[in-house]
Amino acid sequence: MRVKVAKTAGFCMGVRRAMDILLDAANGKNDGKVYTDGPLIHNPQVLEYLGKRGIHIVDGQTDLSTSTVIIRAHGITPTRRKEIENMGAKVCDATCPHVMRVQSVIKKYAAQGYSTIIVGDKGHAEVIGLLGFAEGKGHVVQDLEEIEHLPPMEKVCIVAQTTQDSHMFKEAIERIKNRYSNCESFETICSSTYKRQEEIISLSKSVDAMIVVGGRGSANTTRLVKICESQGTPTFHVETDNELDIDELKEYETIGVTAGASTPNWMIKRVVEKVHSYKINKYGKLFFGLKNVASFFIGSCIYAGLGAASLGYASAALLGIQPRLSFSLIAALFTFSMQVLNHFANKEAVALNEPARAKFYERKQTLFVGLGITGAVASFILGFILSKSIFFCIFLASLFGIFYRLEIIPKSLARIIRYRSLEQIPGSKEIFYGIAWAVSTALIPFLGANKSFMPSLVTAISFAFSLAFIRAVVLDIRDIQGDRILGKETIPIAIGKERTKTLLLVIIALITILLSVSPFLGWTTTLGYYLLPCVAYACCYQYLFLKRMVPEGLILETIADFNFILAGIIAFIWKSSHI
Repeated sequence: MRVKVAKTAGFCMGVRRAMDILLDAANGKNDGKVYTDGPLIHNPQVLEYLGKRGIHIVDGQTDLSTSTVIIRAHGITPTRRKEIENMGAKVCDATCPHVMRVQSVIKKYAAQGYSTIIVGDKGHAEVIGLLGFAEGKGHVVQDLEEIEHLPPMEKVCIVAQTTQDSHMFKEAIERIKNRYSNCESFETICSSTYKRQEEIISLSKSVDAMIVVGGRGSANTTRLVKICESQGTPTFHVETDNELDIDELKEYETIGVTAGASTPNWMIKRVVEKVHSYKINKYGKLFFGLKNVASFFIGSCIYAGLGAASLGYASAALLGIQPRLSFSLIAALFTFSMQVLNHFANKEAVALNEPARAKFYERKQTLFVGLGITGAVASFILGFILSKSIFFCIFLASLFGIFYRLEIIPKSLARIIRYRSLEQIPGSKEIFYGIAWAVSTALIPFLGANKSFMPSLVTAISFAFSLAFIRAVVLDIRDIQGDRILGKETIPIAIGKERTKTLLLVIIALITILLSVSPFLGWTTTLGYYLLPCVAYACCYQYLFLKRMVPEGLILETIADFNFILAGIIAFIWKSSHI
């Protein structure tokens, strides 16, 4: 059984934009309560998360006088907008730009006396909103047979619901023009919908069965189901992975997976991972057994601990210090314990962004809590044996991790100080993650050797911080949907993906310069030159991920964390050649 995931699966531009506008409002950029006029998108699971954040749908009894109302991606009628404004609410328009274009076309031609025919689903929120711009002369065609029953009209403007089936719309235009002599037609199906439908037609022909993930109330999702079925491909429509009956897929070798425009990434991941889990359970061959072992090794953070040990070795060699097993062991134990305990402290985010890992930790909760605490205590003891300065360094870093999520600012000062905990500061996650790695892998060897040459320390810390920071930011770009839903302000969310890319390029350029000049100036050993491939490696996996050439799951994490191991390998080879 193989799984092929459609590249266009998941949130479209309009939905993503609507979510961003809503979550910006909910994150405190607007005063008062935040409501949506109708469901923001047709996905029950997303709406459930929004409800947990206090974002609700306007009903007849809602007092909107001090509230912000978000117009959903489907748009609303002009009359409804005036009603909301008259209630005293602040309106934030999250109507999809493609829908806005259709509204403007209808409005323009209605003013010229045209009647409007909308090819779309009767009763759908977008269609209802579009009819509001037709000045009472709008008609909806859901089935081709309905065209023959339309009333006489002198001038006709033909548009489509933005998520309509493109082939059905073309045929509808031909039939309408055959009936009415004075017609103006407009291609109003959005490009992402067209690409999604064309890809699904191609994908469904190359697989044995299709799984379509998305809400049953989503018109574009149900349309994808119909398109797959029209190709003669067995199709399964599920809202969540819990609805997926693996036994029904036994007879199929290759499974295609797609999702509607209102389906978040984490829902798609869960379905794909459930199919993959069946693949392992069913065959149990050596390859899948090895994959299971690798998944445990990486998912349990043992791999990250090994990476910290390798980076600690490289940092010591860069500083001109004889690498010691104790330094690498402290780095490994500290990093392993902090990452494991962080997963339990951040359960909700892990459940959204890394569903397979969340289930894995849930099954082994007692074991990993015990291992996390044991790792932390062991690093304290080992640090104390080496020196008091190392012990206090590790201890303070651990306290910092503990207090990171605690709200230390009283609620009474919330209006003066917006951020009540370190976690709430935009970008703090990636910065503190990089600092933790730099401290455990570069500062500890420096303290253990009692060196006093500060430029070498600055170089080693900058190198370790940069590799860890880049890794954290790339994974946060991967998790941007889930983090926004949960109200987290990571760097990609705070400054946007494009500026984040620029920031990473600047960091890569600066660390390249520093590693190039530090050996020349006598700040570090010549290992600085040899570590430049690690910087190039970070640049490469970042580029490959952003171009969607690397999968989002454990494979991305494996590739990113290997950079720390690569640094250790390079340092070991360099050290061996200089003995």
